[in-house]
Amino acid sequence: MTRRYAGLAGPLLAAALLAPAPVAAQEGPGPVAAIVSQQAGAVTLVDVRAARRLAEIKTPRVPAALAAAPDGRTLYVTHPDLGLVSRIDVAARRVETSFPVGKEPFGIAVIEDGRALLISDWSADALIRFDAATGRETARAAIGRSPAGLVVEPRSGRAYVADRESNQISVVDIPTMRRVAVVPTGKAPFALALSPDGGELFVANVQSNDLSIVETATTHEVARIRIGLMPYGVAVSADGATVAVTNQQSGKVALLDRATRKVIGEARTGDYPEGAAITTDGRLVVANWADDSLCLIVLSEPPSCRQHVPVATGPRNITILAP
Repeated sequence: MTRRYAGLAGPLLAAALLAPAPVAAQEGPGPVAAIVSQQAGAVTLVDVRAARRLAEIKTPRVPAALAAAPDGRTLYVTHPDLGLVSRIDVAARRVETSFPVGKEPFGIAVIEDGRALLISDWSADALIRFDAATGRETARAAIGRSPAGLVVEPRSGRAYVADRESNQISVVDIPTMRRVAVVPTGKAPFALALSPDGGELFVANVQSNDLSIVETATTHEVARIRIGLMPYGVAVSADGATVAVTNQQSGKVALLDRATRKVIGEARTGDYPEGAAITTDGRLVVANWADDSLCLIVLSEPPSCRQHVPVATGPRNITILAP
């Protein structure tokens, strides 16, 4: 780990940040997960239903987070140590280009039907909008300290950013790129996920070992739930009923019933679980950073890792490409 964010908080969960996107037909019949591996400098593609590796794509070193274009043909990957964002051609299995972005680009989301990117800059304390084709900066908003995970709610046109060192969420109006609200959370918020209806935001607070629930209409925290040791990743099922939270130091993933706000189950994953994503057919995918594997859980069954899939060294962040 070469940066201060690497020791305390792994990359954000792109699957929790963006709606799933389609992938080219040759990827197979099942949902495909794209996983960033920090130490290996790679993105691994995995057929989730078949529990099978499809490809490993080399990237510039120390990739942090990734996001998919709506058509599923392009992935964007941040490299905070290098101040770069890479663009990957999924079908060709290669990095097309890398372009400089800010100081330490970290969290990332694709907006405007793939024409633009939002990127949180860890060192600049800013949310920056870029042209996806050229890498040119078009606007920025000042936010809190060490911004990490971010999610976008397209119906409201708002972005939510976890300001890790400020213990808060910044709410940014995307059309104007102005911060319109600040929401206090637990300590060291990092990973974020929105409910499918956009009504609630779930925030994993790494250092206070809890999950903040924010009502987006009022931009107020309405609940804070003890969830496990060092929660790093969060994802919400497509029906909005279940929230999954990975707990790095516990070596487990906790399953929360959204309606009752009660933990209804947990499963052992692997060593140091971080990134999490849930496919549209209800399969939970967890990246185990310390043992280089994915844990696959079917939410409709008693929680347990049915299978482990080996991936490139240091997996931390996941996004789902749906067929």
